[in-house]
Order: sequence, then structure tokens, then C-alpha cells
Amino acid sequence: MPSFRNNYDRLLDHMADMDIVDTHEHLIPEEERVAGSPDFSTMFGHYCVGDLKSAGMSNKDVDAFYGPNTPVDEKWRIFEPYYHLIRDGGFVRAAHIAMEKFYGFSRLDSLADAEALTAKIRKANKPGLYEKVLKDACGIRVVLNYGISTHGPEWLAPVMFATDYTHVNKAEIRRLEESLGVTCANLDGYVSALWEQFRQWKEQGMKGIKLHSAYMRDLHFVPRTHAEAQAVFLRIMEEEYGARNAGLGYEESRPLQDYLVCRLAEMAGEMDVPMSFHTGLQGGNEQRVDDSLPLPLWNLAHRYRRVRFVLLHAGLPWVEDAAMLAKQYPNVYLDMAWTHLMSPEISRRALRTWIDMVPINKVLGFGGDYSVVEKIYGHLELAKQNIARALAAKIDGDGMPLERARAWIQALLWDNPKEVFRLEI
Repeated sequence: MPSFRNNYDRLLDHMADMDIVDTHEHLIPEEERVAGSPDFSTMFGHYCVGDLKSAGMSNKDVDAFYGPNTPVDEKWRIFEPYYHLIRDGGFVRAAHIAMEKFYGFSRLDSLADAEALTAKIRKANKPGLYEKVLKDACGIRVVLNYGISTHGPEWLAPVMFATDYTHVNKAEIRRLEESLGVTCANLDGYVSALWEQFRQWKEQGMKGIKLHSAYMRDLHFVPRTHAEAQAVFLRIMEEEYGARNAGLGYEESRPLQDYLVCRLAEMAGEMDVPMSFHTGLQGGNEQRVDDSLPLPLWNLAHRYRRVRFVLLHAGLPWVEDAAMLAKQYPNVYLDMAWTHLMSPEISRRALRTWIDMVPINKVLGFGGDYSVVEKIYGHLELAKQNIARALAAKIDGDGMPLERARAWIQALLWDNPKEVFRLEI
């Protein structure tokens, strides 16, 4: 019988040339990227900053390391003492894979390496970079790009942020009024304006909406009456003016937030777009981690059965809790965006567990969740390794046929995201 290693290699080979849907990125427009002057710190940008702070780097040094005006030699002086502390983590592993693929460096050992890498990054920083990385190197055919713009290349499909519309303040209300040329003097006017905003985005190609409420509160959104929500909304309108904030506390704000999330769910159902919720580990540092527990979302899934709820990051590390929701509710899906970076080990274990627990159509297998385009390749390579290892273990340990493992790959990387986001590809 073929060994685990043989099956692992076969599955990696199967993924080598396949088309992929990337379910989650934060890519800035390419013209903004190529207009800048990136350096080696770019390859350690985005999520690596959290590990650097966790390892002890000060906020002052973090700002200098990522600052555009800090010389490369000073950046290396700041970075080098912490590099060896974080280099084994998933965030840096993805950076190393990308560096080796595009610039020939599997790691950095000196200032000379940092300078040489900087020179190569700047030489490659020209129009066509995104297609070179995403299409040519990764085989990605569609990217769900979160919170950036509804305007862009056809293969960058927008998913729009909605959290600011539920955590309301006067400035956000005024921005919405000015954008649409309407008045939001009361809650009904505000909700009507939200409908109009999301209708416009839908006409412009919006494929879904995202809430990252888990950075501000827990995910238990309870039914609220119009009167409860209206009272909070009117307090914001009446008490917040000039330099004066309304001063609403955490608990005081919840009725309006709960009410508006429910209205957004109604919009998502009507427009046939999924609602993606951040669950699990939050980006950055010093978060309240239990706010991102996925299980409280049962309430929305139970009440809004027409809405496809996507659990971003699959609740990691609470991957079994997230699977409980996906198992119980036909309209809940597990998205492995970012998970392969957070912990390759947990991601492999999670996928093996989910194969036992949920149907094949419930898991979305890859989203880079990056603003640095090259690092998407590094994350995708980690994802492919994790998927191949998890499925090879199912073949070796549970007798899964090789063809069934290939069917899971097809579902994870193409069929499921295509169906959940209604992609016409």
C-alpha cells in the first residue's frame, strides 16, 4: 500500500496546477503598492507585527521598523534581536516561503541580506506584480478582497465591511448622509440609508459583507425592539455634537448594535450575499479573546435561515466549537482564511476533525488574509501542505480513498467558495 508520504506527495501534485478561489484578502490597489518604495520590512509586515510586539518590541521600535523613512540599516538593527524569537511561527514561515520563491532568500542572516532583499523587492515593484503573484505563481482565479473597494479588476471581488454601520457614532451617520445625499434624523431613516448603500454596492459587484465586531464586543446578537434601538440612536443624535461624544457605555450601546446587525442579516438574505463574521484569534495584541468565541452566533443562524453565515478563521483555536455550528445549521460555513498562518498544526488537526464532523460542502479551504501580495503565495503553500497532510492522514488512518481526498481538495479550494459567494466562474 502507498505510504503516508506517497499520498502526501500525490495530493500536493494534484494541487500544483489547479485553479483556486482565495476567500479573503486585504489588498490595496496595485497602483498604491508600486507607487511606494518597499524594503525588507515589507516581507515581515501585516501579522508579523503582532509577534514582534508579543516578543517584546516596543511600539516606538515597531513604528520605526515599518516606517517609510527609516533607513534599512536602522531597520535591521531594530529587527534582528527579535527575528530569531519569532522565526519559527507560521507568520514568518509564510514570509520565508514567499521570499525564497520571488527573491531567492529563505531567511535573513545579516544586514547585507536585508539590503540585497530590499533591492530585489524594489526592482520587482512594478505594474503587473499582482497578476504575476496571484495568477501565475498561485493559480488564483478570483480573490475575495475585503473592505477595500467595489472598483477594481474583475478577478478582485469585493466584500464590504459593515461593522462601522452597526457600531454607530455621529461621524459615521454624517458620512452616510453625505455619501447618499439623504437625512438620517431617526433610526428608520438610517436603516433606509443602509439599504440604499448596500444596494449600490451590490450593483457594483459586492459579493458579501463582513463584520469584525469581535474586536469590540461578544458575538451574541439578541433580538431588540425598534423602541430599544431608537432610544439609543436618538441619544447619539442629540448628545453627540461638536467636540462632545455621546459617552454611551458598552452595555448602553448593545441594543442598537444588536438591532442593526439583525437588519443587516435581513439585507444579506434579500440580496443573496453571505455575512462573514470574524471569529477566533484577533489580529494585534491585548485583545479580549473571549469576545471572538463563535458559538454565540447560533442565534443569528437560527433566526435568519436564508443567510449564509461564514465563520472567518473557523473560530481558531475553538475549531471544534465552530464545527458544532456548521454541523447543526445548514447555513453556517467554516472559512480557513488566516488559519494556516496562525497555527499550521491546529489547522491540520481541525481539517481532520471537520472531515469527521461536517459535510464536504461546509469548509472553505484558503484565504491569505494579507495586504502584502507576495506573502499570499507563502500562505497558500502552507495551506496546501496542511491540506495534503490532513487528507493523507485520513487515507492512511481511516481508509479514505484517494479519489475522495481529491474531491475534498476540489471542494475546499474551488467548489465551496464558488457556491457560497455565488461566483460566476
